Amino acid sequence: MKFRNLTLYTLAMLAMFALTNCSKDDGPSSGNLSVTVHYPENYADEFAQNVEVKVVNTLNGKESFAQTSSQGIATFLEITPGSYTVSSSVSLSSAETEALTGIAQETQLSGVASNISVMAGEEVAVEIDLNGSPLGSLLFKEVYYTGSKTLSGGNYFSDQFVEIYNNSTEVIYLDNLCIADVYGVSGLINSSNVPTEFQDDQNAVYVNNVWRITGSGTDYPLEPGSSIVIAQDGVNHQLEELNPNSPVDLSEADWETFNVRDDNRDADAPDVANLERLYFTGGFDWLITVFGPGLVIFKLDDFDSLEQVPYPVPEYADILAPRIKVPNEIVIDAFEALKDGNSASFKRVPVALDAGFVYADDTYTAQSFRRKIAATIEGRVVLQDSNNSTEDFEKLDTPTPWSFN
Repeated sequence: MKFRNLTLYTLAMLAMFALTNCSKDDGPSSGNLSVTVHYPENYADEFAQNVEVKVVNTLNGKESFAQTSSQGIATFLEITPGSYTVSSSVSLSSAETEALTGIAQETQLSGVASNISVMAGEEVAVEIDLNGSPLGSLLFKEVYYTGSKTLSGGNYFSDQFVEIYNNSTEVIYLDNLCIADVYGVSGLINSSNVPTEFQDDQNAVYVNNVWRITGSGTDYPLEPGSSIVIAQDGVNHQLEELNPNSPVDLSEADWETFNVRDDNRDADAPDVANLERLYFTGGFDWLITVFGPGLVIFKLDDFDSLEQVPYPVPEYADILAPRIKVPNEIVIDAFEALKDGNSASFKRVPVALDAGFVYADDTYTAQSFRRKIAATIEGRVVLQDSNNSTEDFEKLDTPTPWSFN
């Protein structure tokens, strides 16, 4: 009897010892993974909520899914130790994108993190930054073309300027950006004026003069919500020797157009960078018509590849320089102003680029046209862009370079 009891006792002790050793050796058999998903910079919200996150075990291909919380966090509990690929993607409607960026455009965002190691008993945290195609683009923010009156009642046009704004959610490099004025009169300025002979071609815009920002590709970054001013002459036009009646001081302009001439009639402002003159059809300076210009900006690596079209009036075709044909597809933005509200038949910019036009009260009124604000996202102003100058711009009595006031 004693021997039997001893045997049973020994077996029980051995079983307890085995169980104890198993619990110590096995430990936790899984880990936890927390994934935080961020919207791109310049979005109204930092964290992407209600977005699907997928984790894939790279060894066996097993997939797991979870939705992010209001704080952009998706949690995966008790997953098998191993190496994982973590990804997230979301399709935003125009309305959803507009709420986040101020720009109404369908958007696809995605992000991925690879080689994420999860060990048994570990709490692993991963950050995913969503990215997509940049939203928005460069836009004409303000165009001051009307000129001003001098104190003696004379006409002064050297204070014209164009302001270009980064309306996107990303940095845009200005290197090789071209600006050009469009061929054609602005309206019935005199009895012989007719609409542009190129009006039938709605697939391209025909320009007179082309200027370019030179650079190697990344020399001139423009942050979202920032702008540059291109002056006809980058000086303080309010100086006594110029025109104290001018509404602008352009001595801090980012660029100016300087026309090298034998007679030195166009003065070079030494403190303001010069645009490169790619093509010029005449005049002592880049004077955009005070009756209302058409303007375009575009980018092209090989400017010489653009077609030069003979001057469209036969009797002047051998005398006047050809015009440059710029296809619609490379135009980034367009602006059109005409002589008055009755000049629609003189429209020069294809409707696909600009469906409307603006007009000033008269020439030399110091009036300017500035694009309207659509929204303000995290302090970044988003400008209205419907490809219709009539709807997108407002007429100002005084120009506001670098400002919205």
